[in-house]
Amino acid sequence: MPVNHYLKFSCSLFVVFTTSLLLTPVKAQRLIKDYVIKNAVTLKTVSPDSTDDADLKPIGGAIGNAKIVMLGEQDHGDAPTFLAKTRLIKYLHEKKGFNVLAFESDFFALNYGWDRTSKNSPVIDSFILKNIFSVWTTCDACNSLLFKYIPATYTTASPLIITGFDSQQYLNFSYYNMPRILDSTIRAMELPITREPNYKSEILPVIDSIKRWSVFYPKDTAGIEKGIGYLHVIRDQLAGKVNQNNFWLYAIDNEIGLANEIKETIKAGRSDDKGRDARMAANLEWLMRTKFKDQKVIVWAADIHIARNIKISRYYPQMAETMGDKFMESIANPEEVYSIGFTSYEGMAGRVGSPGYEIKNKIRNSFETWFTAKQPYAFVDFKKFNKLNPGYNENFYASPITHFVGEGQWNQVFDGLFFIRDMYRCIPTRTMKILSFFGP
Repeated sequence: MPVNHYLKFSCSLFVVFTTSLLLTPVKAQRLIKDYVIKNAVTLKTVSPDSTDDADLKPIGGAIGNAKIVMLGEQDHGDAPTFLAKTRLIKYLHEKKGFNVLAFESDFFALNYGWDRTSKNSPVIDSFILKNIFSVWTTCDACNSLLFKYIPATYTTASPLIITGFDSQQYLNFSYYNMPRILDSTIRAMELPITREPNYKSEILPVIDSIKRWSVFYPKDTAGIEKGIGYLHVIRDQLAGKVNQNNFWLYAIDNEIGLANEIKETIKAGRSDDKGRDARMAANLEWLMRTKFKDQKVIVWAADIHIARNIKISRYYPQMAETMGDKFMESIANPEEVYSIGFTSYEGMAGRVGSPGYEIKNKIRNSFETWFTAKQPYAFVDFKKFNKLNPGYNENFYASPITHFVGEGQWNQVFDGLFFIRDMYRCIPTRTMKILSFFGP
C-alpha cells in the first residue's frame, strides 16, 4: 500500500468484533489453558542488550531444526515486540546459524539494490533507512537492530544478510532505479518490445509512472491499464528467454500486481490488496528455493501475514488469503518452518505517525488472561501441544491480529505465541515526511 496508507490504522476492519461479543461469557477451554499455564516459558526481558540468553533456549528448542523462522507483530508500532524480535534475531543468528533476515519490505530494493550496495556502516545505515518501511526505520525500538547490530555483523565473518519479499516496490532504490535498470536489461536481451516505435515515447514513460502512482494515486485508471498491458508483454517476451526462476520475472510480477492493486483501489475507493499476500509468498518461496537455498532465514512481518489456517475475511475483508498459507503450499516438510505470533494484554498501540489507540478489548478467559502479573513476557510452544493433542479443534480467544480479540484455533494459526503484558508505542526518531523516503 502507498506510504500514506501504510502509516494509517483503521478500526473499521474489525466491525466483526461487536460489543455483545465482548460481553458474552466465554466457555473455558480447559485443555489448552492448562497446557499454557503449565508450559509457558517466562522471559525476564526483551532487551536486545541482554547478555544472558538462557531464557531463550526453550524457544530455540521449540524451533528445533527449522530453516525458516517467521516473527510476527500485532501492529507496526509495537515497541516491545520489536525489541523482543531483535533479541530473538541476535540469538538465532549467533546460536542457531540463521544468516538471512527477510523484511516485509521492497523486494527489488532489498535484493537487486542491497546486493550492489557497499557494506560499510554509513552506507548500510542510509540504504536501510530508505529501503525498509518507515514504520520500522523511524522507530526507536528498531535502532539497535537496523543501525547497530546489522552493520556490526559486516565487520565479522558472519554477516546478517538483508533481503525483502514485499511486492510493494516503490521505496528509494526502486523509485529512482528500477525503470532505468529494467530498460537496460530488456534492451540487452533484445526483447521485441524495445523495437516498437512508441517504446521511448510511450511505453517507458507509462511504466515509469507506476512508481509515482504508488505514492500519489492518479484520478483514473486509463494509464495504469496501459502500463499493466505493457508489463505483461515484457514479461511474456522475457519468459521466452530466461528460466522460470529468473529474478526479473518476479520483479515484473510484483509491478503488475502493484499496478493492479492501485487500479482496484481507485475503482473501489478504498484499499484493495487482494493479491499482495500471494505475491509475497511467491517472493519468499523464490528466496528460499533459489537465492538462499540451503540457508536459514528469519522472516520479519505482521502476524496477519504469517498466520495460517485462519478465516482471513473476518479480519481483512479485502484479503483473499495469507502469505503464510500460500507459502506453506510450497513447503514439502512443514517442520522446516516455525512461526511465532505476538500478543499483548494492555497498553497503547499505533504506528509512528498515527494518533495511537488504547488496548482495551479484553475478554474474560482469553489467552492473554492466562498469565500472571509475574510474567511480563512469556512464550508458548503450540507445536508441542498439537503433537500431544492431535485433532484438537477447540476455539479460544486471543488478540494477535492488530490487538483485537478474536475467536479461533490459534494453536493452528501460529506454531508459538510470544506474550507481552504491557504494550507501548515507538518513539519516533526521525521526522515523518512521505517524500523523505524517496529523496536521495
